[in-house]
Formats: sequence, C-alpha cells, structure tokens
Amino acid sequence: MSLSETEWKKGFIQLFKLPIITTENGLIRDLEYKNYKRYRNSLIGPAYITYYKNGDILQKLYYENDKLHRLDGPARIDYYKSGNIYYKTYYKNGELHRLDGPAFICYYDNGNIYYEIYYENGKKHRLDGPARIDYFKYDNIIYYEEYYENGKLHRLNGPAVIWYYENGNIEHKEYYENGKLLL
Repeated sequence: MSLSETEWKKGFIQLFKLPIITTENGLIRDLEYKNYKRYRNSLIGPAYITYYKNGDILQKLYYENDKLHRLDGPARIDYYKSGNIYYKTYYKNGELHRLDGPAFICYYDNGNIYYEIYYENGKKHRLDGPARIDYFKYDNIIYYEEYYENGKLHRLNGPAVIWYYENGNIEHKEYYENGKLLL
C-alpha cells in the first residue's frame, strides 16, 4: 500500500510527536498519540496503547479522525495477561468491517479461536458461508453457526442457526428469512 504525499508528510511529522503518557505506580499505564482528534498513521503504530499493571500490553487501538480505523490489519487488539491475543477487531471509519475475512475474532486463552464474526459496514454479513462461527475450546470443531445478510439472520437453502454436538452431528437448527423465524 502506498501513501499519498500528504499522508506521508502527516505520518512523518507524527514520528517526532511525543505521546501522552499516563503512569501508575511507576509503570506506564497508557500511551496516547493525540492531535485534538485521535489519529496516528497505522504504518507508524497504534494511536493508543494500554498496559496491565505488570507492564505487559493490554490493548492497542488504531484511530483515524477520532474513529477506530485501520485498513492493513485489526484496529483493536486486546490481550490476555499471558500475552496471547484475546480478540482482534477490524474497523473502517468506526464500523466493524472486513471483506477478506472475519472482522471480529475472539480467542480462547490457549490461542484457539473461540468465535469469529463477519461484518461489512457495521452489519453482520456473509454470502459464502456462516457470518458467525463458534468453536469448541480444545479441538477447533464448530459448535455454532449463524448465517446473516445485511445484518439479518437469513438463509434460503438451509437453517440460518445451527448448534452442533462435538461429534459434528446437528443438535438444533432454526430457519430464518430476512430476520424472521420460520416455523
């Protein structure tokens, strides 16, 4: 990804700006890069970093024009105390959004995916599979799926909500069209 000359100059100037640092008991609690609005070129690094009391990173936030925003990766990353990622969220102009994968990914403390949700322009949405997928903790087997189109539970060729047993058999299913439960 290349930057325009204006974006490059703005990012270069930010390299020389010092963050607002908040400390607690001698340790850094927050780092925030601010210029009246939360903004920092994501190629330089996050606009806001929060730390656990032991100094490990708790959260990284990427902003543009005071809105969560990042095109080259997740705009918000939260961590367990162990250092493993708790969840990653992708934002565009303050809305959950990602076209090439899930926009919200939550992890178990062991690093396996707990659930993932696909969003476009702030709405749950996916045409080529379930928009939400939940997994069992230790074996990455799917235990729950939801199909959404434009923020509404919807599926024409099968159930829109499915619960699975750990052996892969279906435990329960529900049918929806345009957000309405079909009986």
